[in-house]
Amino acid sequence: MKVSLNKTFMNRTTLLRMFIPFTIVMYWCLGILNAHAEIKSSHQSGTVSFSGQHAGMNFEGKFERWEATLILPPQNNPNITATFYMSSAKTGDSIYDSTLPEFDWFDVENHATGKFLSTEVSITEGGYKVLGDLTIKNITKAVSFMLSDIDGKLNTSFGINRLDYQIGLESDPDAEWVSKTIFISMRIKK
Repeated sequence: MKVSLNKTFMNRTTLLRMFIPFTIVMYWCLGILNAHAEIKSSHQSGTVSFSGQHAGMNFEGKFERWEATLILPPQNNPNITATFYMSSAKTGDSIYDSTLPEFDWFDVENHATGKFLSTEVSITEGGYKVLGDLTIKNITKAVSFMLSDIDGKLNTSFGINRLDYQIGLESDPDAEWVSKTIFISMRIKK
């Protein structure tokens, strides 16, 4: 009887010694997974920029105020939402910066924000394939892009037709001066 009690005690002690480190490791792993379950980003931790051509010369600008929330696979209900404040669009060129807020371009008085809302986010070999709706000047169009995951940063770049959003439609409807395709780029730290 004494031998069986000792063995039972030893087995429980051994199990407890194994269980405690296992529990600590599992708790740590779940913490890491949950840390990446939702990524909140903004102009303070990433960039959202735009680029194109004007009169044959390249230009680039960025939104100085924006925010995004990313819930990426393998999490349940993966989605991406983003809001960017149109009046914060800056290029560093005073002529462009004074024109962008006007009615024909971003019309910030009537459309203070642009928005992106994903409709599907799926995992790929190098990151994520994203489908969603981009709204600018209260016009919503479907867009798709690849979101690469490299060295702890999420990156993408995709083109939109500015005329689809009535950007510069009155002053340059034939894209003689400003390129029809404007590229939007995003870089976010995870």
